[in-house]
Amino acid sequence: MRFDLKKLRILWADRAVQTGILALVLIITMGSLRPKESFGLYPDEYWIKKASWHQCADMVLAGDSRVLISLAPCEMVKIIGPERIYNYGFGSAWYSPEYLQAIEDVLDPRSNSKTIVLGISPHSLTKRDSETSNFFENHKLSKHERFIQMHFGSLLYFFQPLSFHEIWPVVFPSLAKSHTVRKFFGDGWISVHKEPGRIDHELKKYHGFYQQRQVDEQNIKNLLSAVSKWTSDNMSVYGFIPPSCKEMYEMEGQISGFNEKDFVARFENAGGVWIDTDPGAYYSFDGSHLQDDAALQFTHDFVFKMVELQEGTASLTVKQRADWTQDDAN
Repeated sequence: MRFDLKKLRILWADRAVQTGILALVLIITMGSLRPKESFGLYPDEYWIKKASWHQCADMVLAGDSRVLISLAPCEMVKIIGPERIYNYGFGSAWYSPEYLQAIEDVLDPRSNSKTIVLGISPHSLTKRDSETSNFFENHKLSKHERFIQMHFGSLLYFFQPLSFHEIWPVVFPSLAKSHTVRKFFGDGWISVHKEPGRIDHELKKYHGFYQQRQVDEQNIKNLLSAVSKWTSDNMSVYGFIPPSCKEMYEMEGQISGFNEKDFVARFENAGGVWIDTDPGAYYSFDGSHLQDDAALQFTHDFVFKMVELQEGTASLTVKQRADWTQDDAN
């Protein structure tokens, strides 16, 4: 039997072209199924831009994912004016010396109103491996990787591997157990809307975490040392506990090793200003992070407390607050 090499080459060439076309169609189809962000930045673009901030802010909001999702700079500027406010929260961030220094470096040294707002969760005071935090993951990228993520975020998002778990709610939305929409803002905030919400998974996860790790005293000392330095340099430093849910707050207080009363006293002794928050007053979609509308409400309430402390207006009535907000809106 004799083979016609010419016909065989043509056959394989045709099949290669057909396979390439099929692969391209599948890639485009899969990329099109990826959940679209309603507006804002693409995830890779968002993270690398955030990691690149340097000497650009009047106010920096710092902490782990609870701060990342609960404080919206876009809402803060409606009340306190056109200051440059950036949410510098990172997923799983802890107050390591590197993170504390980076927080300071985001502030513009020429600013006349340098302010640092620290979200204090027990999780952020535990000591962990550097690779567990988005902060370290994004800061260890090479210049080449940073350039790609900065300028080709949309393409990276389109071609990222897509799991069946991600495809399912897009193809069959009525059968999905939950629906989640994330929006990545240029000021560092990530808004999240998830329905339906449930808190049992996060409670179980954090309970297991604190059984293996406790709040680290050296971490606390590092943080308080930074607060003392910042306030000595005429910076305003505020601390607060980001809202989660009542069950999470009580569980963390019992098993994390965090002594809130002692920490607040030491924080204020270092020159910081503590702002009390209600841990269960705002809706959390998972027991740890706030739903988008709850985050906006919390931001609004939090900023008013800051302004009252700054200007000695703690006696403002509810009506006066409402009038103030209306004036700002106009």
